[in-house]
Amino acid sequence: MDQRSSRTARPPHSRPASPLPSRCRSPANGIITNPDPNSNYFTLNKNFKNPYVESWNFAIQRALPFHFVLDAAYVGNHGVNSVVNYNLNAATTLNTGNKGLPQANFNRTASTNLLFAGYSTMYNALQVKIDRRYTSGLLVTTAYTWGKGMGFQTGDDGGPLFYINFHRNYARNDYDRTHTFVQSVIYDLPFGKGKRWMNSGTASKLIGGWRTTTIMTLMSGTPLNFTYSSSGLNSPGNTQTPDQIAPITYPHGINVGNQWFSTASFGVPATGVFGSLGRNPVSGPGFFNLDASLFKIFSMTERINMEIRGEALSITNTPQFSNPNTTLGNANFGYITGGGGGRTLQLGLKVNF
Repeated sequence: MDQRSSRTARPPHSRPASPLPSRCRSPANGIITNPDPNSNYFTLNKNFKNPYVESWNFAIQRALPFHFVLDAAYVGNHGVNSVVNYNLNAATTLNTGNKGLPQANFNRTASTNLLFAGYSTMYNALQVKIDRRYTSGLLVTTAYTWGKGMGFQTGDDGGPLFYINFHRNYARNDYDRTHTFVQSVIYDLPFGKGKRWMNSGTASKLIGGWRTTTIMTLMSGTPLNFTYSSSGLNSPGNTQTPDQIAPITYPHGINVGNQWFSTASFGVPATGVFGSLGRNPVSGPGFFNLDASLFKIFSMTERINMEIRGEALSITNTPQFSNPNTTLGNANFGYITGGGGGRTLQLGLKVNF
């Protein structure tokens, strides 16, 4: 094979390189010629700065009798320039239809998404923890958090719901849980060598050395955001909410036919105005879970040991329900139609050497 042909030959099964995408050139006057008014556009904020968090806290620790230690803390976080997907072509005046869109002069009715606008978030919490130091084979940790997270956007980097009276967006974050309680226990069963009972003989080898652990978690629900058809609002890009016409009660029903909240507490808003409910006013179902395990390490030789472990996840088989439907006018409004959970049992064997 001559030198020229060796330069042009490709290895077997090789693929030709894909052509590079053509470069998008911005017009000198900044105006896109003949834009498609029905296509969503995305524009990057050249002046956007990376978000950061300002944090502060104050804590007190106190030793208590019976090997307990108490920690109490106030924790605060302020998010700066948290990312928000901002629609530059959302209506900023009520009941004006497409004529009220900022880019109506360009015949655009679709979204023009700015990636990203920066807004603040805030988190404040009281955190309390009581530890029982590992003594006599028992370790106990009890932790409780009472907190509140606030922000403007939906999700982690979603967009606002309201572009008219923008401050209405500032409410509890979608993932906010007011109360969180965690209880964990590690306990060495009092059997076997060096323990109170069955500390010698065959029983010591078989029954001794077992350890059990449990972790229980209880959390209040995440926020519910109520919506209604935006057609009567006639303000594209903005989200409509229902009117609250009575106190909200909670029958805590599950599935269709059993309401989680009182649907009669909500009404249809008047045409061309926002409903009275703001963003994320109340919470959905709470969360409960209890995991437990039992395990033992058998010493086979000086350098080799075997661990046998049994674990039960969600040992109480408590279901975890999704939030109910919160769209007024939907057939499932007020009902929980999904969820998860379920007990899981597993057995493991591990050899260490």
